[in-house]
Amino acid sequence: MKYVRPPIAAMKGYVPGIQPDPRQQYIKLNSNENPYPPSPRVKEVLQRLIYEDLRIYPDPMSFDLREKLGRLHGFSADQIICGNGSDDILNIVIRTFAQPGEAIGFYEPTFPLYRVLGVIHGVQNLSLSVAEPYDRPPAPPSKVRVFFLANPNSPVGFMYPLSLVRDLARKVQGIFVVDEAYVEFAPENALNLVREMENVIIVRTVSKSYSLAGVRLGYAVGREDLIQEMFKVKDPFNVTLLTQAVVSAALEDQDSFRKNISRVVETREWFSREARVLGYRIIPSQGNFIFPQPPQKGRGIKFFQALYDRKVLTRFYDEQGLRDGVRMTIGSREDMGTTLQVMKDILKVL
Repeated sequence: MKYVRPPIAAMKGYVPGIQPDPRQQYIKLNSNENPYPPSPRVKEVLQRLIYEDLRIYPDPMSFDLREKLGRLHGFSADQIICGNGSDDILNIVIRTFAQPGEAIGFYEPTFPLYRVLGVIHGVQNLSLSVAEPYDRPPAPPSKVRVFFLANPNSPVGFMYPLSLVRDLARKVQGIFVVDEAYVEFAPENALNLVREMENVIIVRTVSKSYSLAGVRLGYAVGREDLIQEMFKVKDPFNVTLLTQAVVSAALEDQDSFRKNISRVVETREWFSREARVLGYRIIPSQGNFIFPQPPQKGRGIKFFQALYDRKVLTRFYDEQGLRDGVRMTIGSREDMGTTLQVMKDILKVL
């Protein structure tokens, strides 16, 4: 591997959830996808798109889309940047605000991509462990260039209250990123911190909440001067014409959006109650997923395998603090009912 940068050769890359062949007929609960289709307006815009237009580059600034997002959240378009999924936005954040050799920070367990991106960009990764009850995390290192806070947390699902997020942001001298990939399933968000604090950037995605994981659109909201610097380092045409059109249509249908969110949250709460009755331990989640754990500790891998053998696909993390359970997406009520029966049947082997 003489041609490869040593840190890249040594690291373990980010591993996305398995995307099985649909013919295998798994109940797919491993990638936090929304079980319900996107707004009918998405279908309409797809039918109207003229294929000849695909020969033309998309708007490199995603201006119309940024204006719609701004109106939705109460910000100007100049305070918003769009990317090819929220992972693109996270890349842009590090490229803009952290030089090689400087430090970024995050709590663990968390989204594993933060650490991977740190290695790729040649920055130091400073991680701090958090454990239940998750309400008193250690103070973040003050001199990190960027600190990432996944809220709600993935893969566990707990959420830090807004008052705590504000206090943590004040302790960081660099950029404080609140990664709100799942916040639409939660009761509050941190968008107002952008108005209160100069170092806060909020990262969002339409993948889960708007049922649009396949089109790849993430965005960030922050102070105008910070966002304008981020525009300097983004890829020139990072959001496709198709994505811009589809997401714009979905944003116009807030009724469909709210209906799907409500269905997922109701199923999450019902399933969590029923799983607890069976004897599983469920940490209260504010995302579109939960982290169920069998009664006996350290059985996460056996739990994952038993579900997998019965055609229920979840996500196991072989990491400190995560080996007792699996991350399980909230699917349709029907799929979760089937999964509940499977969980009842396999208790004797866990």
